[in-house]
Amino acid sequence: MPKQPNKQIALLHKVERRLTKPTKKKRSISFLVLLALPFIMLYAGHRIFTTNEAAAAMAARNAQIRQESAQLAAANEEYQAVLRNEDPELYYEYVIRIARERLGLSLPGDQLFIDRALQ
Repeated sequence: MPKQPNKQIALLHKVERRLTKPTKKKRSISFLVLLALPFIMLYAGHRIFTTNEAAAAMAARNAQIRQESAQLAAANEEYQAVLRNEDPELYYEYVIRIARERLGLSLPGDQLFIDRALQ
């Protein structure tokens, strides 16, 4: 029976050596991590670069929309002034412009030019 404790002690020593001794699997995993690290960094850099490009495009689009909004606000102000009849001359010019642009009408004495390329 004295052999039993020796076997257990030997087994414990063997397990302890395996736990403390670095295995090839640990080395290969750390090697793979080191190998993959540059690719991960490149991917992250690419994502940051494309995100910055998208942000710049969105900023340009935002500026364009603000400009269009300002133009529409100016046109709206003109329409509001016409509707309020603040200036009778402005109202008259507005009616004439709409008649010419939308309805194709003209005043007596106007010379009309027909562009046949558009027909």
